[in-house]
Amino acid sequence: MVSDESQWYVQKGSRVQGPYTAHEVGRYLLLGRVRNTDRVSRDGELWEPVTQVPELIPEELLDLDSEVGFQRFIDARSQQDQRTENSDVMTDRRTIPEVMGEQIREDWTKQQETGSTSVLPWSLLGITLGALGIVLYLNSTGGA
Repeated sequence: MVSDESQWYVQKGSRVQGPYTAHEVGRYLLLGRVRNTDRVSRDGELWEPVTQVPELIPEELLDLDSEVGFQRFIDARSQQDQRTENSDVMTDRRTIPEVMGEQIREDWTKQQETGSTSVLPWSLLGITLGALGIVLYLNSTGGA
């Protein structure tokens, strides 16, 4: 990751959060608070998939398909998790980080295999082209 001076906004569905530093976005990716399907922006207006901004993606998310890489991810994730829990609670929740880590691993490796980013830009393109077609049709027929 690069310097923490850059500010980023995160779009989760219709909700916008931030600004965050590049370091914070990377940390949230490790913790699963930002998902690979979320979008980011420097200015809050021009959005792109977080997976298309390499400076935000921690190295630990790049090799999840190998056991060594996945263990590096789990270790980095546990270091970034600042929640404090007493020992009784920790014994009850001991498997939760691995379960959440498996879900993150599955999401990221699935995306790397398919090479897909998001359906949203394509659906917006379809809607835009459909609306443009209707406008052109109405203009050519003189309206209704």
